[in-house]
Amino acid sequence: MKFLSVKIKAPGAGRPFTRLPGGILIHGNRIWFSETVSIALVALIVLFLLLAMGRIVINESRIGRYEETIAAVTAANLLLVEQIKEVKKKREIISVLQTMAGDRLSAATMQLLAELIYKNSTTFGYDPLLVLAVIHVESFFDARAQGAYQSGAPSGAFGLMQLKIKTAQDMADYLGMGTISQKDLLMPQINLALGIAYLTRLIAKFKSFKLGLLAYNQGPEIIRQQLAGAIPMSSGYYSRVLKSYYQIRKMVR
Repeated sequence: MKFLSVKIKAPGAGRPFTRLPGGILIHGNRIWFSETVSIALVALIVLFLLLAMGRIVINESRIGRYEETIAAVTAANLLLVEQIKEVKKKREIISVLQTMAGDRLSAATMQLLAELIYKNSTTFGYDPLLVLAVIHVESFFDARAQGAYQSGAPSGAFGLMQLKIKTAQDMADYLGMGTISQKDLLMPQINLALGIAYLTRLIAKFKSFKLGLLAYNQGPEIIRQQLAGAIPMSSGYYSRVLKSYYQIRKMVR
């Protein structure tokens, strides 16, 4: 039988061999293991290492599941926060409509407008209250409003955001919405989508919220002439929208 020798610290020179069960010999400061015992010890060490590695893998797997759960809970909480913000903002819009439009709008129409204004405003990155201010100045929340010049002649503008057919059709072509009619512009969902998209385009074109808003009211060509000094700059419309906006903000505080 082969033996593996291992030194120990205890002195033992000159002492007789001590044989232990399992093929273990002790003599002085040395211990001899039989080949069978050595293999068994190695196997135990390997088994211990495998168990330890298995425990590490299991713990890492659990940690991974915990992290996934935490991430899912965090995402759900963020979604809930956004939903709460959405509900709050829609209630603010309805509150403003109730105050400023009164009995001219039914509860169902107010709910529809709140949904449309919120959706279109957030799509293009606007404060819904600002869009409300534009609608207030343009049509006083009358979805069937038809614009007129100071002389009383029809201006050809229709609906909540007072869009003209040509302007609306240009935007409809850009958005892939097909042919637009006067009847379409009297539908809030179409009028708001085209109106907010048009306002966004003008602000981007002039690189200014103020100039974009003025161009929405006066037309982009008029604003170019004003910037060139050909005609005086008129900013009354911008002032009216801001005044309405701050008035609306006070209502929801």
